[in-house]
Amino acid sequence: MRKKNQANLACLLTAMVWGGGFIATAAALRTFDPGTTLMLRFSGAAIVFWLICLVAKIRFNRACVKASVWSGVFLYSAFLLQTIGLRYTSTGMNAFLTAVNVVLVPYLVWLVFRKRPQRRQFAASLLCLGGIGCLSLSSGSFSFNVGDGLSLGCAVLFAAQIIATERAAKTGNPMAVNAIQMSVAALLSFPYALGMETWPASVPAMAWGSIAYSIFIATTLAYMLQTWAQKYTDAASASVLLCTESLFANVFGWLLLGETKTPVMVLGGILIFLSVLLVEGVFHRKSASDPEAEAKEERLCDSL
Repeated sequence: MRKKNQANLACLLTAMVWGGGFIATAAALRTFDPGTTLMLRFSGAAIVFWLICLVAKIRFNRACVKASVWSGVFLYSAFLLQTIGLRYTSTGMNAFLTAVNVVLVPYLVWLVFRKRPQRRQFAASLLCLGGIGCLSLSSGSFSFNVGDGLSLGCAVLFAAQIIATERAAKTGNPMAVNAIQMSVAALLSFPYALGMETWPASVPAMAWGSIAYSIFIATTLAYMLQTWAQKYTDAASASVLLCTESLFANVFGWLLLGETKTPVMVLGGILIFLSVLLVEGVFHRKSASDPEAEAKEERLCDSL
């Protein structure tokens, strides 16, 4: 259990890094087109992971390679749909619909692996989605267009990526998983970036700094933590914890950019925090051999 708690903490740290990465990505997009940004991000991270694998003499196995390839395909496809979707919908709707993956993951795990998640995981996913809705849709407006459809497709792909990462992490070394995953994402990014976009006439130092953060912190460090964590925790719990990214993005926006937060957005933050506590089992500590405690926790989750 201690290992799983450490893994869940690693997922939370990953979300924190991604939340801070929103600021770096926004800065990079002032200079680079979206596809070029993804190409630089994934290519740089792939090089770093391959260097680590070579120095550490990490071995690869067939099961790990297969799962990691699929994870890379899902990863790039999700990011691409998310980026294109942003051209046709608001940032809030994009973030909210992308976060629908937190609800999809438990059901996909159940469907694909016949592994029924715990009720508290279902309850936590709904709490988290509600919180993200408060953060993203605080203006009260709701409509559905092409961009929203792409964002929803992105959610399905991110859910698939989380599940594929869990399978890959449990069959091989996390560094090997990421070396393959990032390489696949990088290779897929080249045709779109080189064929559909142009390189900027000049690149300021701030843009390169943002790309460096995206490569070394938001991608290399973050996915290193995520892949290691998913070796010891389940996909349903990981999806909830990783979706706290939106909470951290709002906190960093408030602290660093002076963004204004409404009471509804504060409520959203509280709901997301409660979902994390629920995943961690903070509301009721129980032993594996205590069926009465299990029943109490089930009733708590049913009430949520």
